[in-house]
Amino acid sequence: MTSVSLRPSAPPPSRQADARPATGKLGRDWHLLFTAGAISVLGDGVFVAALPLLAAGYTRDPRLISGLTVAGTLPWLVFSLQAGAIADRSESRKLSIHAQGWQLLCVVFVGLLALDRGAGWGLGALYASAFGLGMAAVLAKSASQPLMTSVVPREHLVSANGRLFTAQSIAKDFAGPALGAVLFALAPTLPFWVDAATFAVSMLLIARLPGPATSPAGTVPAADAPRRRLRADVAEGLTWLRRHRLLRTTTMLSAVANFANTMGYATLVLYVGTHRYGLLLSIAAIGGIVGGLTSRRAVARLGGHTVVRLTTSVTPLAGLGIGLFGPNPVIVAVLLGVGSMSASLWNVAVVSQRQRLVPKHLLARVSSAGIMVVWGMQPLGALAGGLIAGWYGLATPWVVGGVLRLAASVLAIRPLREWQD
Repeated sequence: MTSVSLRPSAPPPSRQADARPATGKLGRDWHLLFTAGAISVLGDGVFVAALPLLAAGYTRDPRLISGLTVAGTLPWLVFSLQAGAIADRSESRKLSIHAQGWQLLCVVFVGLLALDRGAGWGLGALYASAFGLGMAAVLAKSASQPLMTSVVPREHLVSANGRLFTAQSIAKDFAGPALGAVLFALAPTLPFWVDAATFAVSMLLIARLPGPATSPAGTVPAADAPRRRLRADVAEGLTWLRRHRLLRTTTMLSAVANFANTMGYATLVLYVGTHRYGLLLSIAAIGGIVGGLTSRRAVARLGGHTVVRLTTSVTPLAGLGIGLFGPNPVIVAVLLGVGSMSASLWNVAVVSQRQRLVPKHLLARVSSAGIMVVWGMQPLGALAGGLIAGWYGLATPWVVGGVLRLAASVLAIRPLREWQD
């Protein structure tokens, strides 16, 4: 499932002049990209709400339900580094289209499974589908990473990222889950056909982006140019991230946050009830929309350092509150909204900082190294959350996650002082 913009790698200087108008407007390519991303993440939101509902028809065991999240997020742990290296040596527009095509096929397969839930396919087929979808999503996200710096001037990165994350919050977290729950109630197959259609439309829009005449580094590779081993490309991106203290710290904070969030979200459908799940996610997403809309002003007025410090302090408390005062739907919705708002502010500040600091020819690999660490925590968090919920109750993963995030926030105080706005 794709949740970020998709792009070809950096265009040649002559094309940059068209993509970055002197007026500061974001331009045609940006709007194509923005629309493709918004449509595809709307489908993601539909899928995210419908898949746990489909799985809940097979079992009520929290460990088995969380296993679906493990299967869908495991590729971020095992394939992110390779995907980043592939993206840096590939034509990203074509790679993005191919990856979304594979996602479309996986979603169609899930839709076929939903046609007859009594046919004996069971959770195993859903696990396999989720894993295949996750593999394609990793490749799509890796192919997308260098786009923003090619179609948006550096001085407009915060604004562009803010608009992007706002659209993602509205589509994936607000409209998508509510639509997915409604469609699933009408017919269990409908959410998956809608998600497949959004991938098809997104692919068509990405295909309209101009195909680059150069390699990701901005020069046409010679036919006999030596090709480095994939492992060497992977190691270069990982080493660059490891040696940069500030980005290493923000990466680890994001990893802890993802681990903690996935612990709770993996069994949230059981914690709040299947009849409230989709609507609750949509209501909670209002916070993410507010965060995206206010991100540019917040970063400009307070500075990125202050924004990241505030968000790393607030979100652990929200998680603790969900565990201590849930499953009251009002409390859970409000606290999830607080967490979503903080996540949007954090993402805009941190992603913009990374895009400014990382050399363009390394951006996909460094981003993918971070993705492996950050998103790779999702299957581990889902596994831990399912086990903890099964042993100690559905509220416990939220409490444990909140404590972990508080500890990480305290440890990050000194490294975050290196932040330069």
